[in-house]
Amino acid sequence: MPSSAQRAAYPERFLPWLDDVPSAERDDDAARLQVTVAHFGTTTEQDRHELLITHKFVISWFVRHVLDAPAWRWIGLNQANCGLTIVQWDTDLPPTLVRFNDVGHIPPALRGEDSLHLLS
Repeated sequence: MPSSAQRAAYPERFLPWLDDVPSAERDDDAARLQVTVAHFGTTTEQDRHELLITHKFVISWFVRHVLDAPAWRWIGLNQANCGLTIVQWDTDLPPTLVRFNDVGHIPPALRGEDSLHLLS
């Protein structure tokens, strides 16, 4: 959620939708998400693999970060329920988006409706 100081960095068309987000669900200027990315998006001397099961907007923030996109771009990433996204951090390399929203493990009849209607 953009703070009042950052609202101008977000496209006008998204502001009414953002304004409707309940205060208990807000993360002004993605402070908590940045801490989460810093925690999971690090390399160590020993390989590690972690599974993060979370809301699609959190995954969108990770993808936005990996792609080095502007802060507001998490909004435009549409994903299916149970879609798999894989990001990879390697020492001395920028993070990599390995897979995004892979739903091949879900039968087509169970994939549900996309959520593009949320932004209309």
